[in-house]
Amino acid sequence: MISKKLEEAKRRADLNYFLYLNERAEEELEALKKAGRCGRLCGLAIAVKDNVEVAGMPITNGAPYMRRISSDTAPVVAALMAEGAVVIGKTNMHELALGATNINPHYGPTRNPHDPSRITGGSSGGSAGAVAIGVADLGVGTDTGGSVRIPAALCGVVGYKPPYGKIPTEGVLPLAQSLDHVGFITRTVKELVHILSAAGWGPAELPQMKRFRFAVLIGVAENTKHVDKAFWKAVSVLESIGGIRDEVFIDAGKYGAARAAILLSEAAANYYHYLRSAAEHMGRDVAALLSAGAALPAVAYITAKRIKEEATRFFESLFKKYDVVVTPTTAAEALAIEEAGKLAVRGRLLAYTELFNLTGHPAISVPAPASGLPVGLQIAARDEDVLLSIAKAYEEAL
Repeated sequence: MISKKLEEAKRRADLNYFLYLNERAEEELEALKKAGRCGRLCGLAIAVKDNVEVAGMPITNGAPYMRRISSDTAPVVAALMAEGAVVIGKTNMHELALGATNINPHYGPTRNPHDPSRITGGSSGGSAGAVAIGVADLGVGTDTGGSVRIPAALCGVVGYKPPYGKIPTEGVLPLAQSLDHVGFITRTVKELVHILSAAGWGPAELPQMKRFRFAVLIGVAENTKHVDKAFWKAVSVLESIGGIRDEVFIDAGKYGAARAAILLSEAAANYYHYLRSAAEHMGRDVAALLSAGAALPAVAYITAKRIKEEATRFFESLFKKYDVVVTPTTAAEALAIEEAGKLAVRGRLLAYTELFNLTGHPAISVPAPASGLPVGLQIAARDEDVLLSIAKAYEEAL
């Protein structure tokens, strides 16, 4: 099975999802079986974003000037491998994970499986695409502003960002430590729940939510008609499974600005050496963002951290009244690759997802009922088990 996935990954190389394929994957799986060490995830094929360490494999962080061979495996990957999962390869990503389109100037863009002229979204676009076309069962990615949920939404799969700090980030190259999460991409919520349970990150059984209250967040961004239509269909599905809806207006502008200030300040600190020594080799967007972060005064960073605390308190108060809050995952469907460099695109992709990087609450993107290009429904909560239970019930209702 693994060998067939490798063959298919090579056949679909035009989509540009992998920077490295593990030709020994089948051999590694057979060795696990022979040793009697193939557990609950035996044979699960993992596509690992190329900012996550896997011993013996190259790691680039989407940047050739950072390329080296990893000597250790990140704990998140090691936990999956301990249950018999096998890494099929390392996936293409936005350079330094600092972007939402996955247009990489060094390795080329990842192409949307539903329309190769369009973006996958990013920065975990290669992992999402690999799951969407079936060459991987699980995509491991990182999410600092939506980098797991955005490509999941645009590629028509499930993207999950667990609560901040739950999944270890050791062995993962940092972008902004205050916001960084490790996340997962699967074809279904059912598969996600099984994987989380098998790796020790989730319960064997979820609570049954026959009735629940949910808030639709209004005023965050202006959606395209295509997104709006699919989103309200998804809201109807939530109501059909026992959801009681309210609409809550929020002024999200200051929250987005705060996340950006934290992101850029911390990213500039993490990559200042490369900004000084390799700026001419960087993509223009990444170099400009790092330069902007390096120029931000300390007062902007400290103020942003205070707004982060304010945002967390605001959503904590919402979650006392509502079991979950919902939004579209992105305000626009997948854009054409040649249009994706425009400044306005960044905001349309990040506006909804970045809220829950700021607060650290768990959030999931699940496919919304859409004709044509995929659209994501984002569900966020305080209680992770409640979130997954509602997402699973929604999926079953579809």
